[in-house]
Order: sequence, then C-alpha cells, then structure tokens
Amino acid sequence: MARLALGGGAPRGNDNAVFALLRASLALLGTTFVLVALLYSGYLNFTDLDGPEIEVSEQSFVVSESGRDLQYGRSHLSRDGKIWRLHLEGSPEMIGDARGRLTARLFEELDAHVQARIDERYGAWLEGWTAAMLTRWDYRGADSHLGEAVQRELAAMAAAMPEAQTGRISAYHRLFLYQSFDSLAAKLDDVIVEGAAFAIARKRSAAEPGNLLIGRSLWFDLEQEVEPERIVTVVRPDGRYPYVSVGWPGLIGVVTGINARGIFVALNPARTDDPLEDGAPAPIVLRRVLEEADTLEHAVELLRGAALRSSGVVLVGDGVQRKSVIVELAARDREDRRVTRGEAEPVVWATDHMLREAFEGDLQNDWVRRYTSSGYRYDRIGELLAAGGGEVDPTRVVTLLRDRRGTDSAELGLGNANALENLHIAQAVVVDATAMVLWVSEGPSALGRFRAFDLSRMLGRQDAPAVALNDLPADPLLYSEEYRDWIEATRAIAHAWKLLARGYPERALASAQIARALAPDVGELHRLLGDIERELGHGDEAVSHYRRYLELVPGRRREQIRVEGMIAELGG
Repeated sequence: MARLALGGGAPRGNDNAVFALLRASLALLGTTFVLVALLYSGYLNFTDLDGPEIEVSEQSFVVSESGRDLQYGRSHLSRDGKIWRLHLEGSPEMIGDARGRLTARLFEELDAHVQARIDERYGAWLEGWTAAMLTRWDYRGADSHLGEAVQRELAAMAAAMPEAQTGRISAYHRLFLYQSFDSLAAKLDDVIVEGAAFAIARKRSAAEPGNLLIGRSLWFDLEQEVEPERIVTVVRPDGRYPYVSVGWPGLIGVVTGINARGIFVALNPARTDDPLEDGAPAPIVLRRVLEEADTLEHAVELLRGAALRSSGVVLVGDGVQRKSVIVELAARDREDRRVTRGEAEPVVWATDHMLREAFEGDLQNDWVRRYTSSGYRYDRIGELLAAGGGEVDPTRVVTLLRDRRGTDSAELGLGNANALENLHIAQAVVVDATAMVLWVSEGPSALGRFRAFDLSRMLGRQDAPAVALNDLPADPLLYSEEYRDWIEATRAIAHAWKLLARGYPERALASAQIARALAPDVGELHRLLGDIERELGHGDEAVSHYRRYLELVPGRRREQIRVEGMIAELGG
C-alpha cells in the first residue's frame, strides 16, 4: 500500500540543510566576533603606554584650617587670590606623587571641560572612536623619549591621580597625551591653541643697559566661561636647576617658565609640513632646557639638538645677558629648519608661524600665517613695539598684552580673535628676567590683576637683594558696562544656538537680536544669524551674515570652509 505524505511540508532533508547552514553561519559570526575582539584587544595592548614600575613612599597629607593650604611631604599647594602656588621638590617619584595628590581635583575639573570640547569636536560616535584609535597608533611607544626620570615622575603622578584614568586608557597614557597637547592640536583642521610672546631690552642710557622684559599670552579654544586654573609651580629637582613654570593642572612639561639662572622660555605651537617625528613633546624639551641651561647660547643649543615630536616657535631669554632670540623649530632635525632669529636685536617677538627662509615653501606654516590670527597678531605686535621708544616698564608690557585693536589701530570689537586681548586668554604673563620678578594675570583673560612673585626667593636665592613686589592693577574694562554687555551677549548667543538646535528658529532669532544689540561685532554671532536666516528661508540675509563672520573670524579654517560652502549653496 502506498504511504501518504501528511502535513504537506517540505522534505525533512531540506529542513536539515537550512538548519545546518544557519548553524554554520552563526559559528562563523561567533568566530569572527572572537577574532575581532582578540585583534582589538591586541591593538589596545600594543598601543598602550604603561610607564615604568615605581615605588613611592606615602607622605603625610596636611590641610590648613583655612583649607587654602595643603602640605604633602616636602611639597605644598596654596591659593593666592585666584592663582595657585605649587611647590615641588625631591626625586622624580616624590615630585610626581606630590603633584598628583595636590592637584588631582583641579585636574579633574579641567579634564571635564576638555573632554566636553573633544566630544563636541568629534560628535559622532564612530568619528570619535576612529580618532581615538588613530591617536593611539600615532603615539605608540612615544613616551620612550621622555627620559627615565620624567617617565618615573609621570608614572608616580598617574598612580596618585586615578581621576586621569577613563575606559581602556591608563592614567599614565592619558597624562602623557596632556604633555603632547601641541602636537595633538596640530592634527586638527582648525586651530585651538595660539600663543604670542615678545621681549624688550632697550638701553636706559648709552652707559646703562635696560632690564630684559618679556610679555607672553596663550589662548585655548574652550567654552567662553571656562578658564584653566592658573598654577605657578616651583620645581626643585634633585641635582638640576630649580625653575618656575606657569601652567595648568596635569602639565609636567613647560610652556612658560624661567630657571634660577634667569633663562626664560615660552612655547608657541606651530605647524609645518614635517610629519610627527619620533621625539619628545615640546613642553618636555622646554623643561629640560630650564633644568640644564645656564646661558642663552646653551638653551638654544639644547633646543636645536633635541629630538622633537612636533614643530614649535620658542622665545628664549637670558636675564643676566639681557638678550633674547626666537628659535624656529621644525620637527624633523635638519640644520636649515632649526634656526634662530633676532640675535643682537633689542626687541623680538613671535606668534605661531615661522619667518626664516627655510619655511617659505612650507604649506602648513603658510596656512597658519594666512588663515589663522597668527599673521595679523604678528603685524600688530610689531606696530606696538615700534611705537614705544625709550624705556619700557612692566606696566607698559601689560598694556601691550591687553591691546584690543587691530593693525593701524583699527577698532575690532570685544572678543575678536585677531586681537592680542581676545577675552579668552588662558595665560597672561610678564617677566623681568633681569630683576627676577614674575607677574601672572588672575583672569579673566588678561583683564585681571597681575600678581607679582619674587623669583629669586622662590628659587632659593636667599642672598639676592629684595625687590619691590607691586601687583599691576586690573584693566578698567573688567568693571565696565561694555564688558558686562559682552558677557550677556555671549550667553544670549549660547541660548540662541540651543533654541536653533531644537527647531525654534524664530525664538533663536529673538535671542540673537539681543546679542547683536549688546555686542554687534562678535564673529560667532554672525555665524549664528546666518544659520537662523538660512533656516527661515532668508537667503540674502544669511549670506550677509556669513560674509561678516568670515571677516571677523580669520582662524578656525574648518568652520570657514563650511561657511564658504553655505554661501556658495545660497548663490552668494
């Protein structure tokens, strides 16, 4: 009798084939996932910076009754008005441990702002992850050029600062990247760190030389109301020259500093066509200069012979000889691209681009000069220095740092990126390298009072004659209605951006109009107004504001390209 097939289904052999194919696919996916996970883990391990094994003896931690003074072993931290004074001494491990324990809270606050800016810059998850992976590859093994003593110090600091560890990156690795801020910034399409520095040594008379006076400012692209804590640090490393550095939490290198022999250095980040080299971060190299150099010539020799990871422009001064020069350093160690300028000149100055012939054909350097504020600020400093004949005192140097006009004394409006005082300066410093006196602005920007510090006493020269320590007063603008209007305008701009992002262009326009009435020459305001008018379908008005933005904000080339594209899209 013939058998009937019940159920009308497909033959069982086909079912088995489908299930076998499914099991094979799942096995392949599982194997692929495991392989990818192993490769990813191996990549992270290969690109990790681990630091040396260290042993640190824990010291007693003492807090004063006021809470303004902290003591840890031989080191201490105190708040002097709005400026922190940090004193570190001992072995590399002792210095690193003390720095980490005394400044961890300050570092965590700054790091939160930096991380927020990074998240804004790399908004998309994939873009941020890709950038992080590429950075790990670029900096693999890069700490080998720190030198053993600095490696041990950084490792001790990392061990004392768990706040620096996030996700799969160790505290040591993260803190190393903080020392490399200039080379990291140079990889971006826009400019987020800019500097300016000048030195003056005019003679008082034919027979009497004048003191070497130096002015220096450094700008970070953080949120408008965010300023890094200003820390004046005295470092007394065992067996080397003590020095004073003006910096921020997490930085063990030097961007602005002077040693006990009166040797001063200041770093302005720069960009050249040189790729990242196998060398030390520039702030670490400047620190070595302060620890070892006793003359200007020795300092220049150390800089030109250093293995550098990235390029930079460095002002070097010698308070004893009353001399200063600008050293232009390409990352790649070629003789014609490690050069000095300003020898035997009574006045030298620098921003973020190179001037010597060796860099004339350098595209990156030319980009910095033409498409950021560097070229404009350089010309303005030259005008100001040429206009001031005769003797120069610290008050005059502060006045130069606070200059808010453009070339030919053009009115720029408050907060303009071209101005020396753009109201967003993270560090403003004046030094009399001959009398060994330092003045540091309390902030905001360079407007606040400049606090005076006796460098000779701070660096242990107790036999040095006492000097008059007079603070330099705050800029009257700080207490003016004009400044308050500008602050209110920046807040209105931030409010309008949020409304526009949420889909309320009419409401955003009202807030932007408030900002325009308060401070009409803010570049970011016109970028905002352009976006609002474009959203509302007002093409001509949008183009007008976009063009005004390009006039007011010469830097941030990445944003300029976007704005130029929107002008073209609107037929402007």
